[in-house]
Amino acid sequence: MSNLNYINDLFKSLDFPDNLSDYFIPVPYEGSDSCFRYGLDKSGHHSKFIRLRSVLKDNFVCPHCGVIEHHESKGLRKISLSHIANGHQRFVIEVEYRRYFCHSCHSYFKDDIPFKFKNTRMTSSAAHACLIQFRENTAMAVISRMMGVSKSSVYRMFFHHIKVKERFYHLKSVISIDEFKATTDKGTYAFHITDPINGKTLDIIEDRKERRLRSYLLRFPYRERKKVKIIIMDLSNPFRCIMQRLFPNASIIADRFHYVKLFGECLKRSRLDTCSSLKDEKMAKSIKKNLHLFDKYRKDLDDQTEWYDRHLKKYFTCRTYVEHIFEQDGTDEFYQSYMIYQNLLKLIHEKHNDYKKELNNWLNHIFETNNTYFISSAKNIRKNWFVPILKSLTYKAVYVRNGKTYETSFNNGFIESMNNKVKLVKRNAYGYRYFYNLRKRILLHLGFSYEFE
Repeated sequence: MSNLNYINDLFKSLDFPDNLSDYFIPVPYEGSDSCFRYGLDKSGHHSKFIRLRSVLKDNFVCPHCGVIEHHESKGLRKISLSHIANGHQRFVIEVEYRRYFCHSCHSYFKDDIPFKFKNTRMTSSAAHACLIQFRENTAMAVISRMMGVSKSSVYRMFFHHIKVKERFYHLKSVISIDEFKATTDKGTYAFHITDPINGKTLDIIEDRKERRLRSYLLRFPYRERKKVKIIIMDLSNPFRCIMQRLFPNASIIADRFHYVKLFGECLKRSRLDTCSSLKDEKMAKSIKKNLHLFDKYRKDLDDQTEWYDRHLKKYFTCRTYVEHIFEQDGTDEFYQSYMIYQNLLKLIHEKHNDYKKELNNWLNHIFETNNTYFISSAKNIRKNWFVPILKSLTYKAVYVRNGKTYETSFNNGFIESMNNKVKLVKRNAYGYRYFYNLRKRILLHLGFSYEFE
């Protein structure tokens, strides 16, 4: 094998560009006949070092004045570049490049290093490896240790060289909206809009305030906004008012999780007051330990497996335990609240011929009993959210996930899972100061298109 073929094969194994042998050649280290050596890099990791030197040429063109062959070499300079080859193997490329002086314009210039990523001490292959880690939601401090460069270099590459394109899309017939805590430079809470049917995030808006949402959503023409037929959301009155004004043909559907959670909080307050008023402290401690049993639908409680309650000194199944608690003195008000909550779960879990009548009967029962824990929430539902909750019980959706279809109710399950990914992105970075960086990192992690400059 000739020396030229050996050099080309070496550069090819390092994922370097073609024809690099015209500009650089491997040079043996002092006291050795090899251009390779093993040692510790600046971060203390074991790495493989490779020594390269630029080829001396006489026909260089001065980049300042354009004159050819009117310069002289001013010696060699050295730079160490972090490099990743074959996807994971770490190298340190010790590059010796030449510096020249032009006698025509009296300017200095140097050899171009085609495999060096601009403004950093890493190669282009290492920069692309960093990009993969950005998409995998790896912390910048971890990336800097993996690549053997400073955290500032990784941040500069993320901030200056990765551009996420502006989002231009068509509105879907079904959209889901929610908010999550973001940064303080734009707005404390950001606005998240998704397509729940196909499982895609449409966009993330910097602030949830009405003025910002109106300016963003009014970018879409009126005929485009008329295409939206269903909007799934939590029990937020400001969001409901904004969506009803901007989307004239859309039906608002309340997310089931949020109104069940609302009345679950009412049941929780009743349980806490009951426990504080009980004279039997062991009974109160037992209720506190097994509080999750009161949140379950009664028909789903296990009636087969027995377990021992160390406070009451008895064996119970889940169902017999709940029945035993409500047989005790001082739990009448808690039992009334529990049955109201169970009737709501029955309305959700079982099929009914007339959901409107059943929902009305459930609300009327709260007003008749004048239960202090549920009355204010029931009034809010009757006044503002009766129709959205009724639609959440009656409307059915066909979701598509990984080529499979699922029939279920309209809900915010997908957007809540996306918000969980957002929290993971924030947690790995210990928070973000600027919304621009947070949004870019989220969209990279979700697989959106980008430009790498």
